[in-house]
Amino acid sequence: MSKMKLVKKRKFKYRILFYLFLIFLGYELSYNIIMNFKLVSNNEDFVKALIADSNYHLLYEKKASNLFSKMFSHILNINKPLSILETSMPFKTKETTMTYVSNPNFSEVEDLNTEPTVYIYNSHQSEEYQGDALENYNIKPGVMMASYILQDKLAENKVKALVMEDNLVDYMNINNMSYSKSYQAARNLITETIQNTPSLKLIIDLHRDALAKDKSTTIINNKSCAKIIFVIGKENPGYQSNLDMTNKINDKIKAKYPSLTRGVIGKEGKGNNGVYNQDLNPKMTLLEIGGEENTIDEVLNTIELIAPIIGEYINEN
Repeated sequence: MSKMKLVKKRKFKYRILFYLFLIFLGYELSYNIIMNFKLVSNNEDFVKALIADSNYHLLYEKKASNLFSKMFSHILNINKPLSILETSMPFKTKETTMTYVSNPNFSEVEDLNTEPTVYIYNSHQSEEYQGDALENYNIKPGVMMASYILQDKLAENKVKALVMEDNLVDYMNINNMSYSKSYQAARNLITETIQNTPSLKLIIDLHRDALAKDKSTTIINNKSCAKIIFVIGKENPGYQSNLDMTNKINDKIKAKYPSLTRGVIGKEGKGNNGVYNQDLNPKMTLLEIGGEENTIDEVLNTIELIAPIIGEYINEN
């Protein structure tokens, strides 16, 4: 074979390889664009999409983890969420080195430039809401999701809120604590934050009630909403301060949306916690949003109603 034929053959091989590379690059680029539009890979991404969309439509996001996805991720960030959950939500426990990312990345939070005035946590992090439409995505919406949505909606009302950073379930497993010790576990994890944040005007332990849907749901502005109820532990020696504060907030909600709140109840005696860690601070309250048959959409509708009212209370005190 002549030298010229060898050169032509070599050039032909290189040309084929180049075309194959272009085809592969085009495929990866197209795949990345398409996958950036719809799918969700985990609960955190779902919450980002859920909060980012003003109507809470299911805009899912899934990003391929290959080299080309990483190369083009900044260029093709089509669905960049405008939510506090721009980054993922890895949790930390006392024995792990994982860090929690709480870097608000949307304008309402960035414009606050103030100390946090609200702290939200969940003594029962595993409490869930209904979400049949999300089963295909292996998503179980619960009180933790509600906490982040409340944080987001408070920020829209110029109120800066913190959400509990620790994974309470992991903490209890590591320390061999039963579910009945949830309030003690939560106490261990929230005390330092409360003591080191003197700017707090309201501390919310957010729960979900165990209640039939006909008793936990109301219609407001043609939307189905999850009813709320406040719980105060009367075995806390200083409970009156907690009760007075909670009554002020509840009265504001009741004045605007009478059917939304089931009121404020005090608990004490056998079978009740009686304190709910409210002895840690006179500005603490326990808020239950909806029941086990309520959907996350109904919880969202409720949070949109109460966030401005909580913001009004914070600004007045």
